[in-house]
Amino acid sequence: MPLTITSRDLASNASFVNYVRYHRLIDPITGNPYDVVEKSIRKLAFISSQEARFHRQDGMLKGSIYFRYPPCLGVIETPWESLIFTRYVRGKPPRMEAVGFHLARGIAELENRSHDHLQASPRSKAALLWSMDFFRPWFLLRPRFNFARCLPALRQLALEDPRFAGLAERLTAFKPLLRTLAGQAQRSTKCISHMDYLRKNLFIRKRRLYLIDWSEVKVGRIGFDGGAYLGSLFRRKEMAAFLAAEAQFNKAYSDALAAHFEREEATRNQRYIFLLTALYHCLRPETIQEYKDQDRLTLLLEKYHYLLKLL
Repeated sequence: MPLTITSRDLASNASFVNYVRYHRLIDPITGNPYDVVEKSIRKLAFISSQEARFHRQDGMLKGSIYFRYPPCLGVIETPWESLIFTRYVRGKPPRMEAVGFHLARGIAELENRSHDHLQASPRSKAALLWSMDFFRPWFLLRPRFNFARCLPALRQLALEDPRFAGLAERLTAFKPLLRTLAGQAQRSTKCISHMDYLRKNLFIRKRRLYLIDWSEVKVGRIGFDGGAYLGSLFRRKEMAAFLAAEAQFNKAYSDALAAHFEREEATRNQRYIFLLTALYHCLRPETIQEYKDQDRLTLLLEKYHYLLKLL
């Protein structure tokens, strides 16, 4: 009997992804199904994608306890694309504010294991890991790491609503602070950072938390993933829900952080990525328009004032 394959496209919103495709293969001998996800990522100047390079780090996360990772079945490189094949695993998306404790333990474990892996990497991989480092121009020039580009939208809002008057000028004070935090972070402990803790990238199966989609993966620093999670949560949640989840996450992360890492360093790096993420997403013209349409500008104002307290 021939091998039977049925396929369908899955949703994908990344600009550099050609497609994400689900395949179900039926074994002609046993009749058992085998579910696979194929992801095609466009190459720039024939350079392999970040995600493909990450999946080539054999054994880095093997034996992880707190996160489950669908296994990578293979990576194929063509001159124009990276094709990544992973097992398809079904599960239920979590409520992001409710999984802070579990995320904290998973992130601490990911940082510890990946740090050890990077430390043990041979010199032959130095150029590859350098190109994946967060502090490279091709990452730092991206709009979402440059909140100041969005300040004109806040100035326009202030002309319509006097409650927002002067806020754009006050928020510019984050520019020198972020430069200082960036310099400190660049010299701090390296690890692999997922950087994309959204509901679409996490699901629960048999009481286990799965983490998928490494399209934003970087050689980051300890604390970066915590900042990414809290930044995305701050963007979407009411302040009470955010503050409760933040407290839960910070306590669990501090308890789970490996003893040889410096907590002050991790906390400072978390603050850096949180501010980058929260400032950009709360200042985007699309975000301001969304809050206006939903008649929730009071909440947006509350978030701006919360951020200003972090100066």
